[in-house]
Amino acid sequence: MAGRHSAPRAKTVSPVVKYGAIGLAAVVVVGVGGYFVVDSLTGGGCDATTEYTVAVDPSIAPVLTEVTSAMSTDDLGCRSFTIQAASGVDPLGAPGEQGGPDLWIPDASQWIAKASSGSGTLFDVAAPSAASTPIVIAAREGDMPYFATWLSALQLHGLRIGDPLTSSVSAAPIVGALAEADAGTVPTDAVPGALVPLAQAQAANLHQADVLARLDAVTAEGGIAIATEAQVAARNQSDQAKLAVTVPNTGAVFLDYPVVVTAAGSEHAPAKDAGVALAEAMGTDAGRAALSRSGFRGPDRGSLDAGRGVGDVTTLTPADPAATAQVLKRYAVLALPSRALVVEDVSGSMAEKAGSEYRIALTVQASETGAKLFPDNAQLGLWAFSIGLGGNGKDYKELTPIRPMGQVVDGVSHRQRLTEAVRTLPTLVKGGTGLYDTTLAAFRKVKEGYDPAAINSVILLTDGANEDPSSISLDELLATLKKEQDPARPVIIVTIGVTDDADAAVLQKISAATGGTSHVARTPAEIPGVFVDAMRSRAAS
Repeated sequence: MAGRHSAPRAKTVSPVVKYGAIGLAAVVVVGVGGYFVVDSLTGGGCDATTEYTVAVDPSIAPVLTEVTSAMSTDDLGCRSFTIQAASGVDPLGAPGEQGGPDLWIPDASQWIAKASSGSGTLFDVAAPSAASTPIVIAAREGDMPYFATWLSALQLHGLRIGDPLTSSVSAAPIVGALAEADAGTVPTDAVPGALVPLAQAQAANLHQADVLARLDAVTAEGGIAIATEAQVAARNQSDQAKLAVTVPNTGAVFLDYPVVVTAAGSEHAPAKDAGVALAEAMGTDAGRAALSRSGFRGPDRGSLDAGRGVGDVTTLTPADPAATAQVLKRYAVLALPSRALVVEDVSGSMAEKAGSEYRIALTVQASETGAKLFPDNAQLGLWAFSIGLGGNGKDYKELTPIRPMGQVVDGVSHRQRLTEAVRTLPTLVKGGTGLYDTTLAAFRKVKEGYDPAAINSVILLTDGANEDPSSISLDELLATLKKEQDPARPVIIVTIGVTDDADAAVLQKISAATGGTSHVARTPAEIPGVFVDAMRSRAAS
């Protein structure tokens, strides 16, 4: 991290000045982003004391302060520490920025990779862990469900998880599920599928980002929340109602609090030595006792005493951290609200049997299942199409406009109206397939009311090929879609082919023209699953 500091960060302080100043360790705490000033003045064997600035995750900064302030400067190697509480990569600033910390202790090692990718700097680690705590599931005593895996926890409706994009605690259940997939405990493709409703629900409940608020909500309303063992243990020491904790049978993801060197140039080596000393201080008997009192484990991850916490647990670690980072990156897209127009084929062929059921009946069932994936802030509309269905030469008919699922009009929610409209589809079945004109009209309709804060899409389902002789051609459709697509305001088309009668090659071309995905349900049994996958789809990339 060369060039970070233009002058030495470590300062030599005369013992005379220090003793004349106060004679006792001073500790000042000012919230997140505030400072814990630590200067142990009981040592007498140091001619001078070197000061280091340490940016520390707020969750462990008070414990670090307690331990170092109780130690003599001799014990700290003639060093003192100024501790700044700051979350994530916030304390690092821009590469080359002056005034940054000498050492950095984030709550999890994943922040080191994020900081490296953002700055191009390869950070040195003085100690892999100064403390640890597992991610747990919290519930009211007597209300805790059983969880075999983290995947099953992710799939639980109403999970209070927070924001995995900004919190190591909130990301941990996803990391745990990915580790389970790597181990073959759960299907690999099940994890991405579980993230869609989770991301959508989290986007509609941003207030859950604060861990204490999540735990308070569990106390008041029930349900479960994601937190650390230390957070629940500390909370249970108060007068509030006690919460139970558990982890799935597979184990847990741990926060590991690595000690990272951020000083550069000639300051790097002394700062690294200071980081080692700081980690060693946390590993002393006094350090471990202080950690335990606050609900933390030591670097060895041994369980808490007095029956607190979840006991001995297996550590879950994904095999490929880069793949995990990619999944979390995709979560950012999934968390955007949906704005979609669902366009369903009601041509005569939809009245044909698909196994023991009619195609249109299976489509209705799948549509109802798919609609349940979307939270109240998702915006959905519904069209039906067959040749001439809309009158005046139009092959499409609006059954419901695009509105938020939770919006209430005349005492009825849009979710209910959409469900009722889906159930009318069998009454509309007749005629040929007017695919191309309908596709273009739907694309333009979504583009017309574009919402920059959402993923805007058309979800189109058909069991055939275009049969309207008066419509535009496929080449004209594809060319128009590409011409009218605005990269700054993209509308994607997701296509679903029902049985082998659908023209899969054409549907794939239509989706590809807009960056969307194409799906085919070749057997009746596949229709619900494929429809749900398509409803979850966001983009081809």
